[in-house]
Amino acid sequence: MIPKSLSLVTLLPERQAALQAIVSVEHARQRGTRLARHPYAAAFMKQLSGRGRVSVQTLNRIRGIYLRPREKRAPLPEWEGALDIFLSTAGEVCPLPLPGELATTLFPEAVFRRAERAKHAADKTINHATRRERQAADYQERQLENRIRQAETELAFRTPETLRGWFAIWCDSVPENDMKNMIAAWARRFPSLKGLETLQPYAGDVVCEVAGEIHLRSLHMDSAQKGMNRWLVPNKLTARNISSQGGKK
Repeated sequence: MIPKSLSLVTLLPERQAALQAIVSVEHARQRGTRLARHPYAAAFMKQLSGRGRVSVQTLNRIRGIYLRPREKRAPLPEWEGALDIFLSTAGEVCPLPLPGELATTLFPEAVFRRAERAKHAADKTINHATRRERQAADYQERQLENRIRQAETELAFRTPETLRGWFAIWCDSVPENDMKNMIAAWARRFPSLKGLETLQPYAGDVVCEVAGEIHLRSLHMDSAQKGMNRWLVPNKLTARNISSQGGKK
């Protein structure tokens, strides 16, 4: 055994007394020895002062505790009971009237364990929150993709004359850039829309201006152009039949 004077870290007398008291009580319990009402507190006091009873003088020898002789304080039996619980749990539980920082002096390892548990709980909470945020973001992204596909599908059955109704339905649900790209791709189907400046790649018009210009042009189309527009729109019933046949294969 390394002498205390030569050890790298000298234990505080009260910490050494606490550790020895725990060992003493555990050995006595294993031997079947009859224990006192507060065995840990009694063993601790005996290790610290040579007497098994709690006194103001002995309590004041513990770093972090200072009781004035005539000040109003909890009765000594309460101190004894609290100290017994504190020692029996190796600092995990520190009931009143003991000071909350007493574990730092007598059981720093308990403080470290509590800090580690708190850190683990905080990390777990953060990870759980991050996972929920990621799931929510993924859900919103899937919802947006579904809306874009649905809007694109419905646009396929619109003519320049009916585009305005489609735009009113989807303008608040689909991002502007996606909507503008949809309209540009859809408009290439109709010869009656050729030459529109707002449909050119270099055009910086917002999508509402694009839809507005298409609507204005549709107002000046003759019956032949309107007929051609309707002829170029796929038949919904045919499209459904093709889709259902493809699903059966």
